[in-house]
Amino acid sequence: MRSARAMERGASEGGFVLALVVFMLFAIAVASATGYLVVSSEFMLGRHSRDGAEALTVARAGLERFVSETMGVLPDTTTYALGNGVAVVTTRRVYEEDGQTHIYYVRSEGTVDDIFTPGTPARRVVGAYATHHWRPVEHHAAVMIGADALSVEGGGQAHGIDYSTALDCAEGGGPRIVGAIARLSVTGQSPSDIQGSPPTRTWAGGWSAISDSIGVRWDVISDPNFPVDFENTLPSFGALPADSFPVIRYTGWVNASFSGRGVLLVDGVFDPNSSFSWDGIVLARHIDDAAQGQIDGMLVAGLEEPNMYSSVGLSIDVKYHACNVYAASESLSYLELMPHTVHEVN
Repeated sequence: MRSARAMERGASEGGFVLALVVFMLFAIAVASATGYLVVSSEFMLGRHSRDGAEALTVARAGLERFVSETMGVLPDTTTYALGNGVAVVTTRRVYEEDGQTHIYYVRSEGTVDDIFTPGTPARRVVGAYATHHWRPVEHHAAVMIGADALSVEGGGQAHGIDYSTALDCAEGGGPRIVGAIARLSVTGQSPSDIQGSPPTRTWAGGWSAISDSIGVRWDVISDPNFPVDFENTLPSFGALPADSFPVIRYTGWVNASFSGRGVLLVDGVFDPNSSFSWDGIVLARHIDDAAQGQIDGMLVAGLEEPNMYSSVGLSIDVKYHACNVYAASESLSYLELMPHTVHEVN
């Protein structure tokens, strides 16, 4: 009898122990699953937070790159691959401030893909208002040289009379500008060589004042890493639209004997001969002391530093042509962020 009771009690205790073990295993499994979920959630939250911060960085970088690199016609949409993400920048014109500047809203959306959730990338958006300097070049004078003395001689001319008409463009036939500007003195062999309102002007502030006043970002457009339409070569102008005024950059000593139109950037010495002919704007770091040829537009030299020749004698014929200058100036248009307008879009 006792043996049977002992066996019954042993079986009962064994069943209890088994149930307790099963319960403990279940509790451990639940705790492990809960711990995994907590750790996994924290990992995903941390990863999402990191990807979100990276997406915000990509969005800001896309905005800054677009503003700093874009010149000329503003594209509606531009895409940049930046680090592990992509920035898509879009523009929308808000209003026209005047004939030279427009206000734009610029939006940059940054996305960063997550290998664990490829269909739902981290996404952040920033926006800002920017001034679009549509025609940035200031029409100060037909000829503007950062040299101490400028003389127009040998059949050369510096005319600030607008040789364009309203038939050429809406702004054609406008008011006269100054004929020629230099630092200390401007002279001509005859009264007809230099014409304008007034014919001459001195700018004693020096080359830096001249450079700053012209309205172009010379430090940017002269940088060899900054993309331009054509580098050290001319396009086939016949293949371009008639209203196309490209940006063409040459470096070094440029013995110019060609003809064309647009913005001619010379990051070196501009040395045109009698065969040179240009419609638009010529911007040069230096100009030779005996330049020849013809420009229907504007000539500015001595940018970023004093001209290599302190006295310059020009035999070149420069006639102010407002329509050519405006068309070329549009090719140099650029954006400038308005202060305190960069913000994150929720």
